[in-house]
Amino acid sequence: MSLHERPDAAPVGEAIAHESAALHVTGHALYTDDLGVRLQNLLHAWPVGSPHAHARVTGLDTQGALAVPGVVRVLTAADVPGVNDAGVKGDEPLFPTVAMYHGHPVAWVLADSEDAARLGAAAVKVVYEPLSSVITVREAIAAGAFQGAQSTLARGDVTVGFEQAAHVFTGEFDIGGQEHFYLETNAALAHVDEAGQVFIQSSTQHPTETQEITAHVLGLPSSAVTVQCLRMGGGFGGKEMQPHGYAAIAALGATLTGRPVRLRLNRTLDMTQTGKRHPFHAAWKAGFDADGRFTALEVTLTSDGGWSLDLSEPVMARALCHLDNAYFIPHVHARGRIARTNKTSQTAFRGFGGPQGMLVTEDILGRVAPLLGLDAHELRRRNFYQPGEATPTASRCGTPSACTTCGRSCWRAATSVNGRRRSPRSMPRTRTANAA
Repeated sequence: MSLHERPDAAPVGEAIAHESAALHVTGHALYTDDLGVRLQNLLHAWPVGSPHAHARVTGLDTQGALAVPGVVRVLTAADVPGVNDAGVKGDEPLFPTVAMYHGHPVAWVLADSEDAARLGAAAVKVVYEPLSSVITVREAIAAGAFQGAQSTLARGDVTVGFEQAAHVFTGEFDIGGQEHFYLETNAALAHVDEAGQVFIQSSTQHPTETQEITAHVLGLPSSAVTVQCLRMGGGFGGKEMQPHGYAAIAALGATLTGRPVRLRLNRTLDMTQTGKRHPFHAAWKAGFDADGRFTALEVTLTSDGGWSLDLSEPVMARALCHLDNAYFIPHVHARGRIARTNKTSQTAFRGFGGPQGMLVTEDILGRVAPLLGLDAHELRRRNFYQPGEATPTASRCGTPSACTTCGRSCWRAATSVNGRRRSPRSMPRTRTANAA
């Protein structure tokens, strides 16, 4: 049924207000950190962060923290009744014996106030043995520091493609990371009810996984843990995996003390401890025929996964699958690998690897165009997918080619100045799929 055929009372197509719209615009919408005022005897958590990017913990003295007025307990690995890990890959110890990035929490202080918890964290004495660190993707490549699976996307034979090329170019390209900067930082609020059920309010995009991780840290079945996300003040992928450990810390504190525990990262802590969009490095070799059309592309993509895998493998898979973007490349061989660096564990971000993969090919065309004596938009037009052509993942373009149609529209918009359109001299209407 189309919209014009819908019944008079059907809601589809109607302008219906969001269920929380009035609460949002009046400031009455409650978020995770707003709920703590409802609980008595609330404890606040603060991390003891490593001052080193990579260091072994050889000593941990909590007595100084316990002497701070208001401090109730210091959580360490010895307090974990279940599994000391907050990752789905088993590579993210909740209380590490080796700090893997600057700010990596090695212990957590619980206190009657946030200030007392912060002062208590400063009073914890940690002895570190500094270790050599790997910070950039290029350093990881040089050191051979990789993690997880290495993926490949291939079609045709690039050796044949390069033999057919009239021009061959090589290059490298680096793409930086990006902070999610959601307005609401990571927050969790946990308490144990009268039946012994652990109840957690968490700013999480994945409540089920937060539940599972918390349960195995506590040594409980998932049915003994309930996780609720009332609403989030932004996530963008940054709260798909990262909130699990914070919920587990709050829940651990609540079960050990019998008091509700609030954990909310301030902006500095959130930016220091949580993962970002994956930085990428690309090393490429591209072949073009005499008319400026791709004959072959060989690429090695290396993402900066940070200290653990998180979602780096599927992010890399999507980057490879989106590498061609809007362009037909008859012979392609792309390899993806994930660098292990001493930084936060990089995670999901809108686009999920797609923007990084597409940008590589866009950069190649932008760099190569002047070397071929062509405008960049003309080189792109010549390589657009045409009806009947297939992507490396076997998806076929329909008729007419959306790439050509969209490209022409974008060019018309881009060449319009002060309401007057310049002639798109290099945007002919189309080319045939079998053009030489």
